[in-house]
Amino acid sequence: MHKKEKTYYVIALVFSIIASLVLLISIIGIYILLFIVVVPLIAQAILNASIRINGVRITQKQFPEIYEIVYQQSLRMGLPALPDVYIMESSGVLNAFATRFFGRNMVVLYSDLFELMNRGGSKELTFVISHELAHLQRRHLTKQLFIIPAMWMPFLGDAYSRACEYTCDRMATHFTEDSEAAMNGLTVLAVGKSLYKQVDREDYLLQSSSERGLFVWLAEKLSTHPPLPKRIDAIQRYVDPHLTQRFRSSRMTYIIIGSVCVAILLMFITGIVLSASLFKVATSAFEDSTQNEELLDAALNGETLRVTELLQAGADPNTTDYDGWTVLMSAADQNNLEMAKALLDSGASIDLIEEEYENTALTVAITGGYVEMAKLLLDHQADPNLQDSYGWTPLMTAASHGDESAVMLLLEYGADPSTIDDSGWAASDYALESGYEELAEKLKPGMGEAA
Repeated sequence: MHKKEKTYYVIALVFSIIASLVLLISIIGIYILLFIVVVPLIAQAILNASIRINGVRITQKQFPEIYEIVYQQSLRMGLPALPDVYIMESSGVLNAFATRFFGRNMVVLYSDLFELMNRGGSKELTFVISHELAHLQRRHLTKQLFIIPAMWMPFLGDAYSRACEYTCDRMATHFTEDSEAAMNGLTVLAVGKSLYKQVDREDYLLQSSSERGLFVWLAEKLSTHPPLPKRIDAIQRYVDPHLTQRFRSSRMTYIIIGSVCVAILLMFITGIVLSASLFKVATSAFEDSTQNEELLDAALNGETLRVTELLQAGADPNTTDYDGWTVLMSAADQNNLEMAKALLDSGASIDLIEEEYENTALTVAITGGYVEMAKLLLDHQADPNLQDSYGWTPLMTAASHGDESAVMLLLEYGADPSTIDDSGWAASDYALESGYEELAEKLKPGMGEAA
């Protein structure tokens, strides 16, 4: 389960209870509550009826190969009953969705997506089907019935829906047992069933991660689904938690979301019109950035000269974003030695740990294979034996990547190869697990000095 799914659901549930109580104290409010609850249910019932009378239902006789995928994945996920699965014409749209009404679970596959089976994309189709089954297994559709008022509220309902999508991507990846097929399945939704194999995935993610601005932010936050590149990146980091995070949320994101939620909640209580809260969001979005936020942005964009100017103007070299990612980590991530030197000369703390993945500037440099950057940090007293909450050390990072140059450098600066993490493994164990047998020998206790 994605870490934010439960949090957003609790917030949405509390909001829905408060909003319902406020609306129930007046006659007009009762009608409003009935409208926002009954209208979606009627629309859902009509949609389900339309699917049943027009779609082709998958059975043991009708597309048996797809039926077998649905049956096996439902069994593995522990669904109490096999859902009804339908194929519908989509006029070229590639998508699928799960729905439920009065205890009846359904999964709908659009026909163009279904054709993946005929193009050698059976694993990708299995991922898509598993994603929709995960919605049913997690009871997302049932839970939404209890937070309907929140689902009408901009940002909050959308945030919960996006967290659910991340959860289902993780579950589908787990039960498909093929992360490559999972990422391909999402790429299909971006460029289609014919071109997805030609996409340079890393370039696609890099392109998306560089897109910024108010309307880009709004496009994501007002959507029920995360951007496809973020979903692909999330699968990569789910499979390998030690990957450097590519998409990082700015502190302003959480400030704006919190401001909007508070503004709309006050609107229900005090009767303030929606336009007032939207005005508050717009004005807060255009407020001047602080000096430290400018430093974060400049570092993220590789603007060394601007970083130097801001440091000379008094910006804090230890400024962090919401997740604890420091300016020095950005410099290490880009292998920007000049920027790193400017930050270190300005007093940047070298062993700060970011919260989400517990990276330091040193582990970021080692993960990227930047030995010169690692040496610069070690020359400035970076701790080669610093352990995260799991006992993981920079030497273990270098060993697991098979980076002999980084390993030798760390040993030279006093890294202890006998240190073990919470799993009882040392750096040599991780090198051996990754297939670097010669490196593992050099990392055995007592061998570092000989080497």
